[in-house]
Amino acid sequence: MAAHSQQKGVKAMSKRRKKDDYPRAVVRNINGQLVLDDPDVMAVIQVVGKHNCKNTLELNADRVEHFKRRLAERNMTAKQAVIVLLSVDDVHGGPLADVLMPGYNWQEIRDRGEVPFARGLAMREGIQKALGTFDKEAATKLRGMTDVAVVVVDYGVAEVFAA
Repeated sequence: MAAHSQQKGVKAMSKRRKKDDYPRAVVRNINGQLVLDDPDVMAVIQVVGKHNCKNTLELNADRVEHFKRRLAERNMTAKQAVIVLLSVDDVHGGPLADVLMPGYNWQEIRDRGEVPFARGLAMREGIQKALGTFDKEAATKLRGMTDVAVVVVDYGVAEVFAA
């Protein structure tokens, strides 16, 4: 009986593998450090980040209402502008905030123990292009949205909501 099981195991091991049979996670040596490269884990992190962007939106609900009024006061349409909530300390939000508010002293906010966010109106076309460079899913969602959009950039991702 044991010999039969062993033969079965050897056959399974010697069987030619298909592309999908290999593990997706790979350990790489980068500059002497072992780094786990796992696309499945990255996908989970992205989903969690997008979920957490909703919390950022909810925490800024009063500012979203304010900027909806400002959009109307300026006679701007949803096709022209979006409301942005950008975490300045985010890998993608920081550079966007610096483009929209160059030279702003974010450190003052940090020194008060607060998390700096750039909040305001931005031209939709520019934000659309920026999203396309780091979050194609959010860019596609914004492209399809006809309502006033709120673009949240936080947790390493972007998410788009109707205002």
